[in-house]
Amino acid sequence: MFGGSELCWLPLIAFSGYFRRLKHCVARMPIENESIRKVCPKCSTEIAVYEGLRTWCEQCNWNVAGESQRVDEGFLARRYVRIGERYGKAVLETLKLTPVHELRPGWPVRKIVAFLLAGSVHFLSAALLVVGILLIALGFPEVSLIVLGVSSCAFAWLMRLQPGKMPAKDIASRADFPALYGLVNAVGRELGGAPIDHIVVNEDFNAAYAVVGWRRVPVLWIGLPFWMALGPQERVALLGHEIAHGVNGDSTRSFMVGSAVGALDEWIGFLRGPLERASDAVEILGGSLTWVLSIPFAALQSLLAQLLWLDKQQAEYFADYLGSTISGTEAAVSALLRIGCGEHLDEVLLRHAYSRSQSGAYILGQFRQRIASLPEREWQRMARASQREGARLDASHPPTPYRVEFLRAHVVSQPKIVATESTMNPVDAELDKLREILGQRLIARIARD
Repeated sequence: MFGGSELCWLPLIAFSGYFRRLKHCVARMPIENESIRKVCPKCSTEIAVYEGLRTWCEQCNWNVAGESQRVDEGFLARRYVRIGERYGKAVLETLKLTPVHELRPGWPVRKIVAFLLAGSVHFLSAALLVVGILLIALGFPEVSLIVLGVSSCAFAWLMRLQPGKMPAKDIASRADFPALYGLVNAVGRELGGAPIDHIVVNEDFNAAYAVVGWRRVPVLWIGLPFWMALGPQERVALLGHEIAHGVNGDSTRSFMVGSAVGALDEWIGFLRGPLERASDAVEILGGSLTWVLSIPFAALQSLLAQLLWLDKQQAEYFADYLGSTISGTEAAVSALLRIGCGEHLDEVLLRHAYSRSQSGAYILGQFRQRIASLPEREWQRMARASQREGARLDASHPPTPYRVEFLRAHVVSQPKIVATESTMNPVDAELDKLREILGQRLIARIARD
């Protein structure tokens, strides 16, 4: 499959790393023939086998998905997951029965308290800065007071308001991508959101929306591989969901709360870092002391998580619903289920990225062909994998099966925007110009990993 002349240029480390990954790939998705039948090792049911695809059992769901590897996203993310495991199902059942005009998060007492606590974090930051300046000014030339003052200012800097930064690269200009901006802002107008003048197109298998900077500028991120994995109407659903985050009332995306949560994360990471990096008894002792100092900040963030979790979940569900009003429910559900296509991108990279003859455009072209040729059985497997309890995009999102269940409880049969060839073809032509550079980044990423 791979000639020696194709790999001889690689360093020995990359060469050996390739075969380690390929061995894992083959073990995870065996290369077998469609005509071969196999017996499920778990329930002994005879199952079909497709070449290059994961072998799985439709009766007992054996091997329907790989081992779940939850990424440690930080202290707050872990709190969100724990709260969700306790209350997520009950919240879903409540929201399924809630009329759609009542889905937008309101201003209950818990949300007001969360904003007050967030304000106290920023007040503490300002107080530390003032105290630090006074210690330096009034304590001069006493070295100990100056050091204490500088430390206080440094901590204030760590807790400062951080409105987010405008992306430094990958912003698609309106002049070069007029069709993309036209489609995005058509969705935005239907949702009543602010116009988006900054769209970032990168190599991630994801999409995102944020409001950044002191001027609160909306920015949309689109991962080209994810876009390529979606059908035309599913792309409308993706845009609808992301842009809906600008109008759905999510308090954690607000300037005051979002920056306070980020500041507490910085404090917790700063104070707990020494113990995590400790290698001897002295470092362990010192790290333990700073870890103890992190407890008040961790307690405050845990309280914020408790106060904000319900609001954040409701806002996420509401964004799903708003997105479905643009694309229709079926397209919104289908887009959620296609998140699993990311594993096929990994497979394409593992099989082709180490060949010197492959360009970035070729790699993404192979991925597009693979998605287009997947048999119905593979789509069924990915749908089942996404329906597993606990499957989620990240800690802040409800589990994917909950989101699908919610959407099916609030069906929108008539989409506001229907993707046509005349609309989508110009967008694809514009994005195809980025295939080479973004494909090369994917190749470099897997070689680095």
